[in-house]
Amino acid sequence: YFKAFTKQFTTGENYKAGADRELQTVRQMMIDFLQNHTQELRPPACPPLDPVSSSDITSLFDKSSPHYTAIVFENSNSYVGREVILDLIQYENIMVKRALNFDKPFLDKLGITSVPSCYLVHPNGSHGLINILKPLRSFFSSYLKSLPGVRRKLLLPPQLPIKENKEESTEIKEWKEFDKSKLYMADLESGLHYLLRVELATHKALEGAELKTFKDFVTISAKV
Repeated sequence: YFKAFTKQFTTGENYKAGADRELQTVRQMMIDFLQNHTQELRPPACPPLDPVSSSDITSLFDKSSPHYTAIVFENSNSYVGREVILDLIQYENIMVKRALNFDKPFLDKLGITSVPSCYLVHPNGSHGLINILKPLRSFFSSYLKSLPGVRRKLLLPPQLPIKENKEESTEIKEWKEFDKSKLYMADLESGLHYLLRVELATHKALEGAELKTFKDFVTISAKV
């Protein structure tokens, strides 16, 4: 693993060496690695992965918002919430958070009887529990991606700096006088280009006198 914004050369680190190499385990290790980044060194595209409090969630209720907010309630050993958060970072008009199931009275108030569960706050401030067939990452992510207005973000190409239009010069440039007795590099390059790219291309093969003439020409050109 390589930490973000590393200024010095590094060979990386073998994160939790010796752990099993199952896909689920590797994915969870990557999530832990992202979450354990300090705030200053966290990649800008990485969303917050720490759980939010009950008061943070309550403040979202009955308030208008430009996007949906989904809260995945789970226990402390679950990775479902963080996986769904990372699944949805490439989508707009939705924000995903996670919360732990420590506040039992708050869960009862929201009607949450088991975890993981997903609670949705609509842009108009209304809110309610999502009824999902199976409380799995894939089901949560698929449902949230299907909400009206939720779509994949368009990746815009990097903007190149716009060059200012320079006023065209109205000054008349005089042609320079050239000495016809001299050989200029531009003339040599132009002649070689025509010979090698046009004239030579018309011959499928060179042999005999033609081959000798071409070799002599190359020898002379190399001495110029």
